[in-house]
Amino acid sequence: MKRTYYFLFTIIVVLLVSSCSSGHSAYKRGDYFKACHEAIDHLKSSPNSDKSQFVLTKSYPLAIKTATREIENANIANDPDKFDVLVYQYERISTLANAIYACPKANQLITAPVEYTRELSDAKKMAAESAYQRGIQALNIGSVEQARVAYQYFLNANKYVYGYSDVLNKIEDAKYYATYRILVQKPLTSLKYQYSADFFYNSLLSDLVKSTANRFIRFYTPEEASRENMNDPHQFLILDFQGFSVGNIRDSNTSVEVRRDSVVVGTVKVEGKTYNSYATVKATLITIKREIVSGGVLNVRIVDVKSSRNLQERNFSGQFVWKDSWSSFKGDDRALSSQQKDMCDREPLIPPSQQDLFVEFTKPIYEQTFPYLKSFYSKY
Repeated sequence: MKRTYYFLFTIIVVLLVSSCSSGHSAYKRGDYFKACHEAIDHLKSSPNSDKSQFVLTKSYPLAIKTATREIENANIANDPDKFDVLVYQYERISTLANAIYACPKANQLITAPVEYTRELSDAKKMAAESAYQRGIQALNIGSVEQARVAYQYFLNANKYVYGYSDVLNKIEDAKYYATYRILVQKPLTSLKYQYSADFFYNSLLSDLVKSTANRFIRFYTPEEASRENMNDPHQFLILDFQGFSVGNIRDSNTSVEVRRDSVVVGTVKVEGKTYNSYATVKATLITIKREIVSGGVLNVRIVDVKSSRNLQERNFSGQFVWKDSWSSFKGDDRALSSQQKDMCDREPLIPPSQQDLFVEFTKPIYEQTFPYLKSFYSKY
């Protein structure tokens, strides 16, 4: 048993030691920044590690040389994205300097790490200006696709210099024009059912909003559109309950003759002794079955505002049948089973309200409508 514990302990120690990389593998691959950071991390816990000291002293000047070369090449090429390159490389150098200062042994080996504080600040300002101007150009094209490009440029500008110029307003402008705006029309019914129709509408709209979260698409109620002065939707989503009926009662009666043999119906005396008298008893069981049927059709139209053309149109139907049953009898109740007696003792149930019946028949409609709309708008 002791040998087993010793073996497991040895494996754990080996795994722990191997997990603390000295950065040598990254150094051999030429990934000098990663090699430096791994060596610094190792030196924090093992400052006397000769291997990590070797990696850091060899990798650091090569990391700076690599970044400097990338900066020079970007300046020579004069690429539109050159400021992004400058910021990235200056930030790598700055981050590495901070890591060295945070490790006593690393700072002892690299006493004066290179920092480009002013250069990084200047590069961020130039990168912000470049991204801002490219965002303006894209936004001015006036298409949804280019508004999305502009939105990303403005986000980048704000990342480099928070609140640069009026970039926060431009982000909101670009997001608005990058977003497909769909005005969803409420299904209108008689006042008696409007509450239930609104419940259907609100549930559908809420789930559509959740399914398109973090995407360039927004569904507006008429109230939201009015409140936010949104008068330029891309599409109308029109919901219309057609040909529905609620609360149609269907009753049906069935009569069954039931009998039971050998039922004690009295007594008789024979030669002074009393005996039970048996006979067959009969009854007519009448069962009333009541069904209240509700159903209807939802017409769904998606209309392109600019062309007034129907992009999609579908009908979804649904039905709900509420059921109840009870019984009565004529004749001898001894012919009935206990279950049949219970049915005869039952009173008819109070049926659901008209509003509840409306909600119930729209449930299967919802189960068809939401996946259909979710699929349609997934391409946006």
